[in-house]
Amino acid sequence: MLKVVVIEDENLVRKGLILTTPWEELGCEVIGEAVNGVAGLRLVKQSQPDIVITDIRMPGLNGLRMIERLRKISRAEFIIISGYSEFEYAQQAVSLGVKDYLLKPIHPEKLHQVIRRVVQEVRKQKNLQKLQDGLDSIQESRVMLFKEYLLHDEVDSKEYYVRAAIDYIKGRYQQNINIAAVAEHLQISKSYLFRIFKAETHYTFIEYLTYFRIKKAIELLKNKTVKIYEIAGLVGYQDYRYFSAIFKRYVGINPSEFKEGLNKN
Repeated sequence: MLKVVVIEDENLVRKGLILTTPWEELGCEVIGEAVNGVAGLRLVKQSQPDIVITDIRMPGLNGLRMIERLRKISRAEFIIISGYSEFEYAQQAVSLGVKDYLLKPIHPEKLHQVIRRVVQEVRKQKNLQKLQDGLDSIQESRVMLFKEYLLHDEVDSKEYYVRAAIDYIKGRYQQNINIAAVAEHLQISKSYLFRIFKAETHYTFIEYLTYFRIKKAIELLKNKTVKIYEIAGLVGYQDYRYFSAIFKRYVGINPSEFKEGLNKN
């Protein structure tokens, strides 16, 4: 539910808006009301609503001046109501980014239409912000902190096996592989490979494989022509839902949100 605040000095108008509007059907809930601009300013600062419905002409601080101040501290969208139809008010309201301007007496259906439209816009902005936050968080995610194992020119037997295991991952990460298959390929025991792999890379075999696959998936998601279910298969996951769950666990958002965020940017 989106949070709504109603600011109106006329008691009957304010109560009428709050009590007769089907807020729940519109995806909203009224979390507060105020009788003038000064009280409204304080209320919005404290409650940080998503939508503010306010009169223009109010004692102490009019609606336009209140909005002007709130723009600096609130992300709320504003709907203006007034008994005055002077063009200058409409002009000022538009310059302040007010979403709509309704004249009293307010027709219920017109009000509902405006609220529905503003609700859609607020939800769109929230979704975009969520995506942006998700993209920003990737830079600090476990995947971006993952460092591929650096191979040395001269290696002992343990490093040789670790290098061979990593080469195996790089060459066959698209397939259904596991540490047992790699150990068999190298003709060593699974427990020995597990132990030396963790000691050298600081990751278990499955952790290293998963990080490697997810980083490959991130690169593929930048390609707009490749479908997400195709990417799952290309990085070794035949079950798209499982791939999506693993991706979200390691990145913070699911693949579709990541791709949408890239497209928005």
